[in-house]
Parts: sequence; C-alpha cells; structure tokens
Amino acid sequence: MAKKEEARVDTSPFADAKPVFELPDTGELIIDELQRWFPHGTPRTGKYIMGSPVEMRTILDYTALRGSASNIFWIFTHRVGKLRYTIRKIDEWMEINPNYTELYNAMVGQKQRIEGAIKTSLGSVAQAVADYELLKHDTRRYKEILDYFKKGQTDQHVIRSLFVDRVDSFTGEGYSLITMAKRWPTIITDFIRMKEEWDDVNSIRRELDVTQAEATVLKTKNELFKEWKVLFLPTVKERYARIETLVRARRRSIEEYKSWLKPYIAKYKAMREGTEFKKKWDYVSNAFSTPGFGTMDAWSFVRFLVWTPFQPVEAGKPEAFVEKKGHGFVIDPYDDHVRTWKEKIEQKYGIGEITDEEVRTLLENALKWDESAHCAQMDAQAVYYIVFDMKILLSTLKSPPPEGVEMDNIMFIPIKIWMMSHNNLLIHLLELYAREK
Repeated sequence: MAKKEEARVDTSPFADAKPVFELPDTGELIIDELQRWFPHGTPRTGKYIMGSPVEMRTILDYTALRGSASNIFWIFTHRVGKLRYTIRKIDEWMEINPNYTELYNAMVGQKQRIEGAIKTSLGSVAQAVADYELLKHDTRRYKEILDYFKKGQTDQHVIRSLFVDRVDSFTGEGYSLITMAKRWPTIITDFIRMKEEWDDVNSIRRELDVTQAEATVLKTKNELFKEWKVLFLPTVKERYARIETLVRARRRSIEEYKSWLKPYIAKYKAMREGTEFKKKWDYVSNAFSTPGFGTMDAWSFVRFLVWTPFQPVEAGKPEAFVEKKGHGFVIDPYDDHVRTWKEKIEQKYGIGEITDEEVRTLLENALKWDESAHCAQMDAQAVYYIVFDMKILLSTLKSPPPEGVEMDNIMFIPIKIWMMSHNNLLIHLLELYAREK
C-alpha cells in the first residue's frame, strides 16, 4: 500500500510571526485559499506543483528619515522589471490620522473630490440609461406599427384594427366608432370588413346589409382611414429611423460613460481607508495611534505578486524545451485543476462565467512582450515559476517640535516565496483578471 502523505507543517522561525498590531481584514483572496490548501493537499505529480520553502520567508523592517521608504519602494518596483520579473498589485489601502493635517487634507480631500465626480457621473449614467430604455420602448412601438402596415398589404383587417384602436378612438365621445357601437353594435366589425374602393353609400349599404345612416358614417370613416394611411406611414418610417439613431447614440454614450468612470473608480479604490473593512483599523486599542502625544501618523499597505519563469536544471537534458504543444505552450496550462478554481473565482467576484475564449485570450496576452514591464507575464517554454507574495506596510510618523522628527518605517511582513507549475500561476492571473473585470 502507498504510504499516506503527511500534511506539511511550517517549522520556520516565521511560521507564527505577526506584526505587533493586526492589519485590517480587507477580504480574503482565492489565492490565499489556494496557498492554504496546497500544504495539506495530496501531492499530484504530473497534475500540479506548488510549494513554499518556509526557511526562505523573510521579514524586512527598515526605518529612516521621511522619504527614504518611498525611494526604496520605487527602486524595488522599477528594478524587478529590469530583472525580467513581472510585478502586479493585488491589494491596497491607507489610513491617515486626522492630526496629520497636510497629508490628510491632500489624500482624503482628493478622495472626496473623486467620490463627488463619481456620483455626478453615475447620475449622468442613470439618466442616459433611463433615456435609452424610453427610446427602446418607443422603438418597439413604432416597429410594431410598421409590422401592422406590412401585414396590412395582404390583410386589411390588421391595419383597420390599428386605425380603430390607435387613431379613431381618440376622436371623442359620440364621434368614434367605439362609442357609436352603442347605437350600431356591429359598426366596428362592419368597418373592418370594408374595402377601400367602396366609396358609395348605396354600395356600402348593400354589401354590408346596414342602414343608410350607418353606411354614411362608414363611408366617412373609410375616407379618413385612406387619408390617414397615406400620411401616417411615411411619418412612422421617418420617426422610426430617427429613434433608431438616437438609440444607437444613447448606447454609445452609456459605454463611453463606463469608460470615463473606470479611471475614477480605480483611483477611488486605490485610496481605500483601513476603517472601511470588516476588521477595521482599531483606534481604541492600537498603541501606535496616540494623537494625545502630538504624534501624526499615516499607514499605507500594498500587496504585490512578483514572478518569473523557472527552468530546473536536469542532468542530460537541455535547459529549455523547444517543441510547443498545447496552444503555444509546452504543456497546456488550462486544465481541469484550473477550471475547478476558476469556478471559485467566478462565485467570489460575481462576474458570471469566465469563458474558455476569455481564458485563451488571457493566456495569449500573457505571452506578449510588455515594453513597459521589460518582459512577458508567461514564457511558452516554462512549466514552472517562482512567485513572491509580498505584503508591504509603510508607516509614516511625525513627532512634534522642537525635537520632533519625520520618519518612515517600511515593513515586508513577510516575503513568501512559492514555486509553482504554470497552471497554478494561471489561477493567480485569473483572479487578477476577475478583480479588474
């Protein structure tokens, strides 16, 4: 019998390492669930690989004068691209003590301005959607009338019924055929049975077997019907064409509004505050938020994924494969394992189904060279990747004069390193795609 695999236990010094304060719970990602699942899952050789060398997890904690942490941060984010690493942001928030007036007014004030722009734009979008729905309703009504006219070429009953319901009924009490039915119960049926060439009272009376008075009324209504048909049909065609143009214009304007809103919403989400989350920034028990001492503090958090292809050296084999098989890859990364986790991503983000075509497009774009990043997200010849999961917290503090100082404290808490097969990297890319979508 095969020996049962034991769950892997993290025995590194950083297994239970936590910062002296807890970060706000911004909502768990699917890749967090994936990371927890793998150490305890049964290894599936040939299906997927994902592991983390726990002894390589590193905590960095650097304190220096104000601005130094930003220099480190930007040097790092620009340097990794030159080393052919892909870097993507997956989470971000900030928290600023109101005592830190210059930073608070700059950041929170700008957030409020963006929020106002979003609200104004959403009002415009709502009005555009309302106008679009109203125009679509009018389009359906005019299309219905045109269909009646088209049927009326072979069946006069349809177009005559339209005249009775939509035109003659509004002529008023005692003048419409509907109100005259009290005197002549069959007058509406008689009118529908008429033919356009009947323009003589005697012939109408004889053909329909009605009284002289009713035949006179039917002759008058028939003349009005013929005149209406000549005048009304071109008007309906013209108005239908005009409304169709307005519908297309409104549809385009709604799409443009959505495009205009995207950068505002992206900037707004990037300026989320710690107090917005389920586990909020705790001003009550947090020992690092002490406005009574005159200390001004601000906190910024960002989480990165950084990855690069990894070619394990095997004795007697070349360093890279040459033959490409599945959709340009040595091994097609889109397999049943990815589909299982793709369903979880779809459910979490409520975006509906991510189709196979979307996944293929995502993979195709991942192979393209990105000039700004100096690399492509994936390598068609690589089956394995090294992935760094980095949570970076920057605290900025300013103590009061005359002995006060401004300083930065940047912490990587910690840097986790994963080695994974390319189908697991695809799961990470799918979650990034879902978040953007």
